[in-house]
Order: sequence, then structure tokens, then C-alpha cells
Amino acid sequence: MKVRERIFDPLATALSAVENASRTPVVRDDVRRMLETGAGDPSHLRALFSDVDLHTLCRLAALFSIDDLTLARSYVRARREVAAANSELDEFAAQFDV
Repeated sequence: MKVRERIFDPLATALSAVENASRTPVVRDDVRRMLETGAGDPSHLRALFSDVDLHTLCRLAALFSIDDLTLARSYVRARREVAAANSELDEFAAQFDV
């Protein structure tokens, strides 16, 4: 019998990170909107951009057809407005000079 590999689900990872940091409910469309705009509930933004690693965020952005520049701009906005902090995302955003 073959052991089945668990499929990595970036959305489940992101939702779990946000739900662990906030009592305010979060749904798929909230995550998409935060990745597109860098706006939303402050605790959700801090959890998404601070606690979720760059690889997962990039996979999630691809799932929502969000390009890298938009993701970088969204992170920079969340960093500026709600103090989200992620050194991987800082390096990522620096590539785009945003």
C-alpha cells in the first residue's frame, strides 16, 4: 500500500494563521482581498503577512491570480498601516522597489 502524500493547501494554512490570531471570522474572499489590497481587519492583516511564510503567500496569490507586484504592494501597505512584519516579504517587496 502506498502512503499518500498530503496535499499542501495554502488557503487552509492562511485561514488557520488568521483564525489563530483573531476572534473575528475570516473567509476565502477576505484572504483574497487582503492579498490584493493590503487592506482589511488589522489583526487579520498582521497574521496573514507576518505569520504565513513567503512560499505559502506566493502559492496563495497564484491561486487567486494575483501577480507578484500586487502582492508586494499589499504587504508594504499592511506593513505601513498595521505593522505587519516579515523579513522574507521585506526582501521580496524590495525586488519591486515598492
